[in-house]
Amino acid sequence: MAPLYQLDRIRHHYNGHTVLAIDDWTLSAGSITGLVGANGCGKSTLLKLLGFVERPAEGEILFNGRRTTPMDDATRRTVVLLPQESHLLKRTVFANVAYGLRVRQDRHQERERVAQALEWVGLPADAFARRPWFALSGGEARRVALAARLVLRPQVLLLDEPTTSVDGASAQRMKAAALYAHRQWGTSLIVASHDLAWLHEICHDVIHLFAGRILGTGLQTLLFGPWLDLGAGRVAMALTDGQRFVALRPAEQADAAVAAIDPRRLTLLCSDQAPSQAQAIMEGILSSLTLDPRAGGINASVTVGHTEFRVHLPADHPALAGLTPGRAARIAYAPEDVRWYA
Repeated sequence: MAPLYQLDRIRHHYNGHTVLAIDDWTLSAGSITGLVGANGCGKSTLLKLLGFVERPAEGEILFNGRRTTPMDDATRRTVVLLPQESHLLKRTVFANVAYGLRVRQDRHQERERVAQALEWVGLPADAFARRPWFALSGGEARRVALAARLVLRPQVLLLDEPTTSVDGASAQRMKAAALYAHRQWGTSLIVASHDLAWLHEICHDVIHLFAGRILGTGLQTLLFGPWLDLGAGRVAMALTDGQRFVALRPAEQADAAVAAIDPRRLTLLCSDQAPSQAQAIMEGILSSLTLDPRAGGINASVTVGHTEFRVHLPADHPALAGLTPGRAARIAYAPEDVRWYA
């Protein structure tokens, strides 16, 4: 069976500036993939290319094993994109959600399908279907935009910062609706988001983008420097609270290098536990604890300054006893376990 997407030597430019450079990337069908990275790293551009809204300046994207192009009818019927700013048509909620079905001339049980899509995003049709577009809150408008994609039952749903600037209730409804599509129809989800806790909870893989490149995958924490040379083969990055993240000096390009630490290489210390001499320690605040349904165990997030470190622990780890979000936590790691991307 062919992969869902195959990207080969992709380059994309805006105003002569390269914003995306991916040599090789393959994505399986039925997966949930997260895209993370700072603003401007290429997440939105990558989603536009995967949604066949734009054509890459260089390279090739295969979808289901075949070449395709922007506006290709067969592909556009199976891949939908919810962009960061999803403007509604100046029509009723019903007309907005039904628009895609009508463009496809697929009006079989249209009223029931629109009502069902609105229900998935928590907007009952009897209360919302006749509302004009301008009578919606920001969160409601965002949910209507998602319902307009879900009603098409796509093979691939691309979500660009789906829960940014919406209220908590809307964010939860949108998350639940996206996961419903994945469970019910096997829809592949590709989600660009700063909501790391949600991505790490639901995604089969997380892709880290930096300056248009894929730096790595998984739940690893990335640190971008600048790096201070400590001597004796070590460097450090100053965190915003005055603490330092210490690592062995990279072989080359120390100033431009990006450090990565795997969650399994970090551990929580018990309140009375002393670290080994080989370990570096950081003190922070436990921000979340989530179950890892795939690997088993617990994923903990510890915020040190403005940096969030992910820690993977067995469920019976002694440091978890009585520990709740908001409490102080100490994390330890060996500097030699830090990996580098140049």
